[in-house]
Amino acid sequence: CNQEQDHVFMVRVRNPGGALPTIQARGLARVGRAYGPDWLHLTTRQNVELHWVEASRIPALLDAVSEVGLTTRSGCGHTMRNVMCSEDAGLSLDEPFDCLADARAVSDAILSRSAELNCQLPSRINIAFGGSPRCRADALLNDAGFVSVVCDGEAGYELWGGGSLGKAPFLAVKLADFIPRAEVIAAAEALVEVFVAHGDLEKPTKGRMKYVVERLGEAAFRAAWDQAFAAARSRPHPEPGPVEVLPEADRVAMLAHVPPGGWSAGVRPQRTPGLCTLTVDIPLGDTNSSEFELLCDLADRHADGALNLSRDQNVVLRNVPVADVTAVRDALWVRGLFLHGEAHTASIRACTGSAVCALGITTAPEAGKALLTSAGLGRNSSLRVHVSGCPNSCAQHQAGDIGLAGSKVRIGGKTRDGYHVFLGADLGARRVGEVVGRVATEDVPAAVEAVVGTWESMRHDGEGLGSTVARIGHDAFARHLEAVMAERWASGPEPGSELAPAPPSSADVGALAPGSVTAVTIGGTKLAVANVDGTYCAVADECPHAGASLARGTLEGTSLRCPRHGATFDVRTGEVLAGPSDEPVRCYPVEVDAGVVRLLTPAG
Repeated sequence: CNQEQDHVFMVRVRNPGGALPTIQARGLARVGRAYGPDWLHLTTRQNVELHWVEASRIPALLDAVSEVGLTTRSGCGHTMRNVMCSEDAGLSLDEPFDCLADARAVSDAILSRSAELNCQLPSRINIAFGGSPRCRADALLNDAGFVSVVCDGEAGYELWGGGSLGKAPFLAVKLADFIPRAEVIAAAEALVEVFVAHGDLEKPTKGRMKYVVERLGEAAFRAAWDQAFAAARSRPHPEPGPVEVLPEADRVAMLAHVPPGGWSAGVRPQRTPGLCTLTVDIPLGDTNSSEFELLCDLADRHADGALNLSRDQNVVLRNVPVADVTAVRDALWVRGLFLHGEAHTASIRACTGSAVCALGITTAPEAGKALLTSAGLGRNSSLRVHVSGCPNSCAQHQAGDIGLAGSKVRIGGKTRDGYHVFLGADLGARRVGEVVGRVATEDVPAAVEAVVGTWESMRHDGEGLGSTVARIGHDAFARHLEAVMAERWASGPEPGSELAPAPPSSADVGALAPGSVTAVTIGGTKLAVANVDGTYCAVADECPHAGASLARGTLEGTSLRCPRHGATFDVRTGEVLAGPSDEPVRCYPVEVDAGVVRLLTPAG
């Protein structure tokens, strides 16, 4: 993919399911060291990105990636992007079975058709697998979300379709309560076929699958998928390998083996007594080759020989003996790395931002770094902050407890780089975050402290930030923030931005009596609307000569007199009938129905 800079590129390496064997991870470390500035960026879709790769070195880099059994194929553009899978699949208490094999099977099946499909896709497709409550929530954000379930002892999936964030967030709709594992590839293929058949190739900004759902309606979208699924099931597909439906975990036995330091967010029990899962914090997803190689050493020595990349841009080590936790912790500490939560830094997710991304507006990692040591976030370690460098939501800012989206903002009369602040997200309640205000980049830490402090003072016992905002209301919460931040805060979205609400397309004039005139604003245009014996006419409200409001003038027949200098205009044509200048006032055709006036195509 292009970077912001000329002659250098970002290379995104696919990692289906998120599980990266150490032999491949070591290969990526060598590639990162040899072909770039020794920077590996872990993404929110479990990929690995290499940046600042010179154009002349791309062919050799692609060969090197291929030699370790990985690919960049369909990593960017209108393609099926990396297929995600829960990093806890098959091990945690709330995952009913291991869905990694099915995630990889879907990835392989659709990727094998990429030469045919990619030129037909209106936009990208995101697919995710998982069975935990968090995975169930994340399914709402993907074009295809497969949620692991068990029905009458058989492993399978719920299917959700059409979800996406970005500039116009849309939560997925349920397509099926249960799909057997043997039909998962067919179900995914059917969604792709519906997308190809009904997606909009002409309007890139309306290309995502969510717009198909919006255009067809949920019922018709579901019917189209049902029909495509019936056809896809009739075709041959590979039989899935066996998976074990996991029994109810013996929690007493699991918790009997206590790791040094106890259980925590970074040290979690597994179903098998005596084993645990460790999450290593990779702040903002940024690491280097030597750190990656250290993690490989630890995975080979103490875990199952794989680095599991998480959607939070961290590295997860699975099947670690409880007795080995101290050895892993000590080895990380020597290199300045920590298990999740043990460095007392905030949980921050960030994209690469404008420093390298051609779409970026702000340097999201810099804002993220400024928040790592936030006192308020330190007091509330469960809060997640998502920082995107633009409205496209690569860091999923509408899904974080606090979301920040890079934008040009006007604060205190000056336009500068800054962020829209999103609050109120709770995917379990089918809510995404909404804009409550905006701040300049340098005031992001203060704004986050204000958000956390306001929440702490107003929350009920056990109430999360999203629930507090929903209970109080976004506008009321924003007013509290404005009181704290004063001139450093502006409530609501930036006027004129993509996040700002569209101006109303109509206005209520009520029972406007004949011979009367009133001012309305439609589509951002201020009009003087006159009732001339039952016929409604409209002109620009501002007098072109004196700037006064014509709606405050006098209407006599079809003549409207300016209240400031007496110029008179014909409200039917805008023609000057009398006055110091012959400049007419602009006329607008309107229609009025039941007291509601609508602006038609503007005249001349």
